[in-house]
Amino acid sequence: MSDALSTIDSPGLELVIPTLLLLIAVLPFLRQANRWQMVSLVALPLALTAGLGYVKHTLDSRNESSRAALRAATPAQSRLRPVTEPNNAYASSKTCRACHPSEYNSWHNSYHRTMTQLAKPEAVLAKWHGIGLALGQATLQLEQKRDEFWVNTLGADGIKTGSQRVTMTTGSHHLQVYWTADAKGNLQHPFPYGWLIADQKWVPVQDTFLRDPHLTPPDAKWNNTCIKCHAVAGRPGVDPRTRTVNTATAQLGISCEACHGPARAHIAHYQNPANRYATHLGKKPAHAILNPGSEKLDHRLSAQVCGQCHSYQSQSQAQKTDWNKNGPRFLPGQNLKPRIAVVHASNFIADKNPSTPAGLKAFVATHKHLPLSKGDLLDRFWPDGMVRVTGREYNGLLDTPCYQRGKISCLSCHSLHGYHDKNDQLAPRMETNEACLQCHGDFRDNPAAHTHHATESAGSHCYNCHMPHTTYGLLSGIRSHQIDSPNVGTQLKTGRPNACNLCHLDQTLEWTGQHLAKWYGHRQPPLDNDDKTISSMLKTLLNGDAGQRAVAAWHMGWEPARNASGGHWQAGWLLRAMDDPYAAVRAIAHKALMADPEFADTLFDYTASLAKRTQQINTAKAAWLKGRPHGIAQQLELLLDDQGKPLKDAADRLTDQRNNRPMTLQE
Repeated sequence: MSDALSTIDSPGLELVIPTLLLLIAVLPFLRQANRWQMVSLVALPLALTAGLGYVKHTLDSRNESSRAALRAATPAQSRLRPVTEPNNAYASSKTCRACHPSEYNSWHNSYHRTMTQLAKPEAVLAKWHGIGLALGQATLQLEQKRDEFWVNTLGADGIKTGSQRVTMTTGSHHLQVYWTADAKGNLQHPFPYGWLIADQKWVPVQDTFLRDPHLTPPDAKWNNTCIKCHAVAGRPGVDPRTRTVNTATAQLGISCEACHGPARAHIAHYQNPANRYATHLGKKPAHAILNPGSEKLDHRLSAQVCGQCHSYQSQSQAQKTDWNKNGPRFLPGQNLKPRIAVVHASNFIADKNPSTPAGLKAFVATHKHLPLSKGDLLDRFWPDGMVRVTGREYNGLLDTPCYQRGKISCLSCHSLHGYHDKNDQLAPRMETNEACLQCHGDFRDNPAAHTHHATESAGSHCYNCHMPHTTYGLLSGIRSHQIDSPNVGTQLKTGRPNACNLCHLDQTLEWTGQHLAKWYGHRQPPLDNDDKTISSMLKTLLNGDAGQRAVAAWHMGWEPARNASGGHWQAGWLLRAMDDPYAAVRAIAHKALMADPEFADTLFDYTASLAKRTQQINTAKAAWLKGRPHGIAQQLELLLDDQGKPLKDAADRLTDQRNNRPMTLQE
């Protein structure tokens, strides 16, 4: 009987058991019933069971067909064997759960897990059914059919011209984008709209990035772009001859084996209880698996586990071909450099690209990758080689003295399992100065003597001075992970705003130079008249490149900066920035404007037509001007008149000097 029951699934038992109970319930009535009544009493539960069973079978078959179609249309998740360790294999995160339930749960609750998912109801975060999205003259009509998500294309006449099932999602924290399958293999095509999670809003994907507005929308495929870091051991499997794609991964999303390595040998070893006890009692390192947080692991190898994804990389054509066929060659615990060419731009960005075959050969031998054009470099790095886009934190770490001469690694501050907030996955208290005081304990007792700011103020927070938000990404300013110190000379050479002016938004560059000279003995470099008389960040907002303008606008909404510099003067300038040619700058300026309580409900669609955007800006501006005070003192460093309105001629002069180099920051 137990064998028979074991073949019945749980929903099946839910039908069988009530039927048996109904039959037992009618037994007392059978003694008094005639023949037809007896037949009816017995037949009713059986008929009910048969009917419900038919319905269940139909639904199960339909659901299984839907799931099978989804699996067939998406990259295979299989027990791959890494090319560099063929005797081992990936086993998937589910196999880790039995022995490591706590670690499994903390991972399962993280944004790493949900980086790429099959398009199921629990994964799709966007408002879907009944939504219509414009695409040229056509309309994309979104439809949910049970557990399936579909996109129907309607022509200008409203007639359906096509229908595609959404197969995968990428992202679950700030932005979620969607993919549709290809008829040949499991190639994933980008859906042109993405869902901004905090805003609960559909926007064109191209407008969620800081990219040249004159470029055509990107057509990146998941299989040879996102797969590198948004899945485990991804192998693209693109066949250019047959134009088919047979992509395989060990697991979608970023799971246990991305950081700990393939686990099949580890699992096989510990199926023997004697091995488990020997490791536990002998306090030995775990067999055939890496713990990136182990104190015995060199800090550089630990950081490289994160660096396999959180870095900017370059591949030769031969490396691309090998990766396409075999998947990645790097495994956690190995040295990253021979297997993945991280672009360490500070080592060569100031040099001219090699112009001879011998020079090219020497460059590749030294840096392990081909030279990049100046445009490509400046879309990723500041002119001194500091990375300026998010997701590349390992690049910042490489140029940090705490890493070069000390033993800092990613896990000095972050914890993948012991985090207190899954947004940044920082270990407990690592959002405070304790992160730095682990090594720099001599500043603990009197931090104000070093910072020259009140101990509990934002100005005495180590991060704000040494890891300011000079990195761009996710329509936000992001903390730089190259630890350095504010310096006016560096800003003049690179254009990267210094930490002092990112907080003291209302102050000039000369003001900063004077304080750094007084407090830390800096040399005061020569400055032009604008740097002596105009707020440094206002000047950057008006004449910087698109990335600089985005950083300046974001800080005008950043609470510590508004507290330090006042929150009464930014509105006019942010309304002006909402007319920027770059969609990302417009979005950030609008968000910063809403940090002012007076503008908290300001309506603005940063992706709308120019006419609609202009109307919304003028409406907000009219309401603002109506409430402006009169007769206040002019604030010339902020280019404001005695009504708090921007001085148009001065602003136009700086805007005419704007750095209009086309820019696409490569997040």
